[in-house]
Amino acid sequence: MARRASSACPNAKAVKPVGEIELVPLSVGEAPALFAFEVKNRAWFEGWVGPRPDSYWELSSLTTIVQNQVDAGEWMYLVKRLGRILGRVNLTDEGNGVAQLGYRIGQEYAGQGVASSAVKLMVDHAPALGLWALEARVLEGNDASCRVLEKAGFRPIGQSDLQGRLLTTFRRDLDQ
Repeated sequence: MARRASSACPNAKAVKPVGEIELVPLSVGEAPALFAFEVKNRAWFEGWVGPRPDSYWELSSLTTIVQNQVDAGEWMYLVKRLGRILGRVNLTDEGNGVAQLGYRIGQEYAGQGVASSAVKLMVDHAPALGLWALEARVLEGNDASCRVLEKAGFRPIGQSDLQGRLLTTFRRDLDQ
């Protein structure tokens, strides 16, 4: 499949679709499996986002973090297929019906359409949460993430600097 000339990330490639995935609300009971997933993918994730604090890398700390997120009613989901964690996707309420979309997919599932499927599911679910728009930010060089967002109808709306690296903000109005 040829890339679209309008892509904000010129090196993005098409991916093959995967089987059925689901978004499962994050729960405290999932903390041990989530911890194993995060530890397994730590180096991979830290290549695209800043490192987590050292305390995150203790099961008891992660369990407390998850409990706090659940208690606060935050929109945190696990991306699963056949009960296995493939990644995470979340929405952080920015107010006024706009939320920040974030996602991370395990390295072994990269390039298989998991992120695209998860983002599409979240875009479809967001209006039920009272949202009318989603935004996401992508660091330069993460062309695959740009492509995921563009396939889901997000468009670049601006750029900024994050510790010397270019950060592109994408937006999707949900009435599209």
